[in-house]
Amino acid sequence: MKLVFFGTPDFAVPSLQSLHASPHEVLSVVTNPDKKSGRGLKLNSSPVKKTGESLGLDIIQPDDLKDENFISYLKQINPDIYVVVAFKILPEMLLTLPVAGAINLHASLLPKYRGAAPINHAILNGETQTGLTTFQLKKKVDTGNILLQKTIPISRTATVGDLYYQLSQMGGDILIDTLNGIEKKSITPQPQNEIYTSSAPKISAKDALIDWKNSAIEIHNRIRAFTPKPGAFTFYNNKRIKLFNSEIENTESSLIPGEIRYENTNLIIGTGEGSVLIKEIQMEGKKRLSVSQFIAGNQHIIGEYFG
Repeated sequence: MKLVFFGTPDFAVPSLQSLHASPHEVLSVVTNPDKKSGRGLKLNSSPVKKTGESLGLDIIQPDDLKDENFISYLKQINPDIYVVVAFKILPEMLLTLPVAGAINLHASLLPKYRGAAPINHAILNGETQTGLTTFQLKKKVDTGNILLQKTIPISRTATVGDLYYQLSQMGGDILIDTLNGIEKKSITPQPQNEIYTSSAPKISAKDALIDWKNSAIEIHNRIRAFTPKPGAFTFYNNKRIKLFNSEIENTESSLIPGEIRYENTNLIIGTGEGSVLIKEIQMEGKKRLSVSQFIAGNQHIIGEYFG
């Protein structure tokens, strides 16, 4: 099939690479305009743009998806279908242009976790499995008919970073299978069952704040859900401290919520139900360190409280 690929972040890169290497033809790549960032405010291209350029693909970066010149261009190249991976909402007028419409790759088992942060919310809620869904795009976000799904387990130690990488690497295969099925008319789109709908709204830094009155399991999940970025955090002496690499140390503990103990090169911290073990820590404005490295210069924290 002849397709136009819409995507911007690194999550979409493996999908673009796989589609380019497949029998399907990538006519053009649509990605966000370059942005100024960093010291000197230099213009930086999206990961998808950099990948598309390295593959010799045509790159389009419209400021406005409703721009007449952009729409005219899409009509001119006449794709069979759009493939959308981690991109902004497409205007309804664009969805009607390709004969086969548009498909989206979503990092959850729809209708669960509709929204911008499905991986974070799956871990926050202690899910034991997640996956990918390809579905037909329509006006209302993440509600189109399901085409294919692939399920993977979530281990008790998996972080957002782990799952993000794993799911991104899987994206190309399910997209190619979906395009093959559409081309051969071997896939029957299935409506989403609204009974099982849940939302996954965009996360913010404040969502990563740890409440030590919660259970050890909930806190462990929060740390995993914000690793590596933005990092689940707490406070000590009014300084923000990020915590990484956690385990559920004990579901029953004599420690008071937020109380800090140091054992066998790890921090043991009391919660509302049990305790968590922390192996890595990052003080505000400092580098991420192993707990033993941190304690070497901060012995006074032992016996104190986070909160």
